[in-house]
Amino acid sequence: MKLVDVHCHLESENFAGKLDTIIDKAKSVGVVALITCAIVPGQWELSQTISKNYKEVYFALGVHPWYIEEDFHSEFNKLTHIKADKYCAIGEIGLDAKTNIDMQLQKKFFEDQLSIANELGKPVIVHCRGAFNELVASVKRVGTLKAGGVIHSYSGNVEITKQLIPFGFYFSFGGAITFRNSKKKVEVLKYIYPDYVLLETDSPDIPPVEKNGEINVPENIIYVVKAISELIEKPEEEISSVTTSNAKRLFNVTV
Repeated sequence: MKLVDVHCHLESENFAGKLDTIIDKAKSVGVVALITCAIVPGQWELSQTISKNYKEVYFALGVHPWYIEEDFHSEFNKLTHIKADKYCAIGEIGLDAKTNIDMQLQKKFFEDQLSIANELGKPVIVHCRGAFNELVASVKRVGTLKAGGVIHSYSGNVEITKQLIPFGFYFSFGGAITFRNSKKKVEVLKYIYPDYVLLETDSPDIPPVEKNGEINVPENIIYVVKAISELIEKPEEEISSVTTSNAKRLFNVTV
């Protein structure tokens, strides 16, 4: 199988000094590309360095809604001046109704980063929790996403999914799906399969049930494939093939 992890955080301190082993183990289970997502400007240079050091690693740069500081806004001009073949997306960006960051400030950061993505012709990698109506409204204000995007660790229902697909969104699933306890997610998977589904780990966060309590790593993507295979009754090899094709189409990764 060839697998693409479209959302991980290799910049994490949990992985410091261990990336050689972590990426080798991921490759050993079939991972052919990973997208590492920065969450604050202080990580942007590290993200680029990791990508330079590992040919399988692509990078996305953005400001995550949990970590917004008003001073970060002045850093956005840097996003438009970076020249790198593996600079594949703007992210992780988004909206979160369950954090204490002011929603109006979140919307400003989100919409400005959507506009940067459109300016650069890059897709977006989006975090959304409890704010799907706000997400739809923000995308409508900015206009059509020129290069689409993905909502990672997707938790929306089929009705929301139907609203998001016309904007060019795909939907990725990670460790949470391995708990196999959400009828809503199964309904969504069946609705979006095979055209709009992607795989992720969100490592070092949200480990699969098989590794509960451990630091999550990209090689654990195999448990995500296994869970999706069981939930929608499709072969693992087929899921690998269609999700890798989707990742190539959205992010222009080479596998």
